[in-house]
Amino acid sequence: MRPIHLRGLLLALLAVFPATAQEVPVTGSLQLFGRFNSGAKVERLTRKRFYLVPGSLQDNKALIDRIHSTEVESRDCYYSRVQASPQLICWLQAENCESPFCRKVVMQDVESVPEFKAAYDKGLPLFGKKPNIAQDWLASNLPPVFANGYYREKDTLLKKLLADLKPVQSAMTSTEGELNYLDIQLTVPAGKKGQTFTVSNILPVELGGKSYVWSCQVDVVPNKPNKLIIPDINKPRKTCDVVVKDLTVCKAGGCDQK
Repeated sequence: MRPIHLRGLLLALLAVFPATAQEVPVTGSLQLFGRFNSGAKVERLTRKRFYLVPGSLQDNKALIDRIHSTEVESRDCYYSRVQASPQLICWLQAENCESPFCRKVVMQDVESVPEFKAAYDKGLPLFGKKPNIAQDWLASNLPPVFANGYYREKDTLLKKLLADLKPVQSAMTSTEGELNYLDIQLTVPAGKKGQTFTVSNILPVELGGKSYVWSCQVDVVPNKPNKLIIPDINKPRKTCDVVVKDLTVCKAGGCDQK
């Protein structure tokens, strides 16, 4: 019986299991720059979450179609519906916040926003009448519809839009409008330099009376500083689908727009 040489054995195995030679598991990273020109001014996407979904825009066409066809209730309309005061709506609007957890509530806010004053007064005896603690924990004493109701409704909508898709990562932009996806598990097809992903905020970002959803296709190549820059509205890209809609005006009272 002739001996089986190692090279011949490997070739035989590759012939039987060709898929093992097609893909190599590696890792990569991606930096997103969330600053864009809306046509009126340069906007910075601060504290906004983006999702990393495997596949190209065409692969994720069903998701893109759902994003286009779904009408999303705006932040102001939600808070108007749950009967928030005009002062709370304006406080949220001032720094484009979605909930009272967005930023620190200062005493001036307590004095001017009725919901904050009620939560502060409720917490004061609970925390030994220590004003600083009552102020720091103020948001936890708000009614749920104000504290996290908007987040819960958006989370339900997110699951509906994603359907059976599972993002490999999600991350929130910094105050500078940037984020990093690190240690992305890649499966690179044979003959390709990297793996294709779709990056999308999925849920609309509200800025200047309009809502925006970006879905951008990007190749993540291992051992390379991969970057994705959100496109300007007046400079569309074939690799980015952008949904822009006018927001329904629902706020009670007037606020200074930012």
